[in-house]
Amino acid sequence: MTKEHILKIATQEFSRLGYDAVSMNNLAKELELNKATIYYHFKDKKSLYQEVIKNAINHNQDNAEKLINSDLDIKEKFKQYIKILVSKFQSNPQIVSITLREIANLGSNVENVVEQDIDKEIIYLKEIVTKLDLKDKYKDIDFHMIKSFVMGTSMTYYSMQMSNLTLNELKEFDKDSDKIFDYLSDLISNILLDALCK
Repeated sequence: MTKEHILKIATQEFSRLGYDAVSMNNLAKELELNKATIYYHFKDKKSLYQEVIKNAINHNQDNAEKLINSDLDIKEKFKQYIKILVSKFQSNPQIVSITLREIANLGSNVENVVEQDIDKEIIYLKEIVTKLDLKDKYKDIDFHMIKSFVMGTSMTYYSMQMSNLTLNELKEFDKDSDKIFDYLSDLISNILLDALCK
């Protein structure tokens, strides 16, 4: 069993059950291996969970670094960065329920080790946004607020699209995540650019 496979199954289990309800015994059964193999790769349940969170945060980090150093027009760079943020949920939909649980629990199961990774995302966002022609009232905007708007909107909309609920007036994408996320990232980036820029 590889570390990546353990992380994949653990992500599914944490998503389905939440941190507190996942037991290492049940996870070992789900993986069809003994606990010692899990503990070879991860010190304990908490460190396994932190790695699940870090994987979600660091998704597409290389693309973000390339984007920052690209020659794209600044507004296009902003749109592409929003796509990178939104794509976290497209490539790893289980992280939506994990993130929503952590928000509800005020991050009680997340340790400080992920703060550096979260800060890196904010540094990239800040580097792009400060080069936009911002309206005066947004010259000192809180960059976490922008990220919260992007992530919160993405999680909520994705959850509605992927749920089994029949919601009247919800735009139908036939559960095609590419179409959902293209639509969503384009909408979010345009709303933010219209709101923030002169």
